[in-house]
Amino acid sequence: MKMGRFIVDTHVHSQRIAAGGLLRKKSGSASSGDASGNYKYTDLAEALRVLEPYDNSDRLLFDMKAYDVDMCIIRPSMSLGMNNELNVQLVEKHPDRFAALCNPRGTFAKVMRGEMEWSIDAACRELDDLLRTKKFVGIGEGMPIDPMVLEGKKPQPSREERIAQMTVAMDVAREHKVPIYFHTGHTMGYVLRMPETLQPLWAHELADNYPDVPLIFDHGGIQGGWWEHFTDQCLHVAGAHDNVYLECGYWWTELYDKALNDPNVGPEKLLWGTDWGASIPIYGQRGRHPATYPVQLRKGGVVTHQVDCWGWSLKQVARLDIPQDDLNLILGGNAVRLFNLKFPLTRMFKPVQAVRSRPGTGCC
Repeated sequence: MKMGRFIVDTHVHSQRIAAGGLLRKKSGSASSGDASGNYKYTDLAEALRVLEPYDNSDRLLFDMKAYDVDMCIIRPSMSLGMNNELNVQLVEKHPDRFAALCNPRGTFAKVMRGEMEWSIDAACRELDDLLRTKKFVGIGEGMPIDPMVLEGKKPQPSREERIAQMTVAMDVAREHKVPIYFHTGHTMGYVLRMPETLQPLWAHELADNYPDVPLIFDHGGIQGGWWEHFTDQCLHVAGAHDNVYLECGYWWTELYDKALNDPNVGPEKLLWGTDWGASIPIYGQRGRHPATYPVQLRKGGVVTHQVDCWGWSLKQVARLDIPQDDLNLILGGNAVRLFNLKFPLTRMFKPVQAVRSRPGTGCC
């Protein structure tokens, strides 16, 4: 039986990087078919920034059919490799299956090539231009940041500097009436070098100053690993502000319980989003808690297959004994409302308080 009426994964990477050649060179392996565990995630991070992406939607469409996923919100990654153009092409080819977020890839690429100095104003001018095309439904993954910081070639900005930068991006989101993402959680294979990813509580200030802008926590605090610390902080922010939401696709079942039992969070603040396409395998440790969870295994090296995150994630959701109308919100209804997705019928999802709806869209 299908898990919900309309299932939307709100965090999908439909592009992939053909990193095998660079990884084999780094590891000293000559075989094109070698699945060596010597491939390091730090080498993968380098490959993501210098190699061209390719369209990986054949595998994505296969999984959508296999797991009855109706629609995906696709986006460029935090790395420089993925771009907006391939995503637009996929949306135009399958408008009923995909919608896209944008990030200032052009500005980032010029900075990496040494053609310009990075500034938040330049990055947000690109965001404004992209959103004016009406081909994008939001801003993400994360907020714009200097790629030289991501490369470790510049120091990370202070809290005051970074919040000032994010404020400029929030202005763009407000102007275009679209959601914007705040990245949280952390990988275990390479360093993200974004100060806010380890500081979800910073979002209190942004949410308070922009109550009309939907602010969504990438990963809901869990990008990999068993530590619930960041998720607790995300829940603290979401419980204090009506305009804050959490992606939950990488949560194990008990984390859903935390959010659903919080009277100031509940199902109307959760968006199923899994990071489909990322190189993050599912680790198992029977007899311990959590028994399974997503995490990059540094000792095991980079995974070389398409990880099945949907099978794992939907199994966590299936353990929830909650009303189906609540589950329908988590799996798709909230996404329809926040991203103003095309849906053929009205009154198919449980109403949500108007203050929590995207301005001008009402409830579904």
